[in-house]
Amino acid sequence: MIALSCINNDMPYTNKIKNIEAAFLGLQDYEKSVHLQSDLFYLSQKSRHSYIIGLEHPAVLTLGYRADLVQEVRPSNNLPIVKISRGGLATIHSEGQLVIYPVINLRELNLGARDYVLLLLKTTQQLLKNFNIESFIDKKAIGLYTKNGKIAFCGIQIKNGISQHGLSLNVRNDLTLFSLIRSCGIEKTEFDSLGQHNISYTLSDIYEKWVKIFGSLLC
Repeated sequence: MIALSCINNDMPYTNKIKNIEAAFLGLQDYEKSVHLQSDLFYLSQKSRHSYIIGLEHPAVLTLGYRADLVQEVRPSNNLPIVKISRGGLATIHSEGQLVIYPVINLRELNLGARDYVLLLLKTTQQLLKNFNIESFIDKKAIGLYTKNGKIAFCGIQIKNGISQHGLSLNVRNDLTLFSLIRSCGIEKTEFDSLGQHNISYTLSDIYEKWVKIFGSLLC
C-alpha cells in the first residue's frame, strides 16, 4: 500500500514509514535532488522502506553515464550540464515537466531491472490512457511515444537492489529545448506533451494520479 497522506511541499520523512511514502516537492534544483535521492537511498538501505518523490527542475541538461558530450549535445547549448550515473543518454528537464524519482527497494518487491522499467512505463501509459491519450512503449529508446512524438523518458540506476533516478513526463515544458540535444542518440525526434492535448491538471495532481496507478499495478 502506498501512503499518499504526506503529499505536500515539505519533506515528510520524519515519522516511521510503512511501505512506500510519496511526496510532491515542487520546483527543485537538479543537483539538490540528486543529493536528496542519495539520502533516501541510505534511508532505504537501513529501513527497507521506499520513497517516490515528484518535482520539476529549472532548465538543465543531464547526461547518463554512457552519454558522450560531443555526440549528444549540440554546440548551441547554453544550459547547465550535469553528468550523472543513471542509464540512458542525454535529456533535458525544465519547468513544466513532471519528474518522478522512485527510490524503490526492488528486492522487497521482487522486481528485476527490466520489469521495473516496464512498470514505470506502463504506469505512465495508463495515466495517459486515463487522459484519452494513446501511447506505445519503445523498449529500444526507452520511452513512451504518442502519434505526435516522445512524451515520456526513462533512465534509472540500481545499486544494492535500490533504484534511483526514474521518469520524466512532458506536461507544459518548453519542447523547443530538446533541439539542443540528440535525444536518446536519435538525430531527429518529435516530442509531445500533455499540454498539447489540452490537459490542464497541475503537476501535483498528475503526480498523485501517477502514484495511485503505480500502487495499483504493484498489487
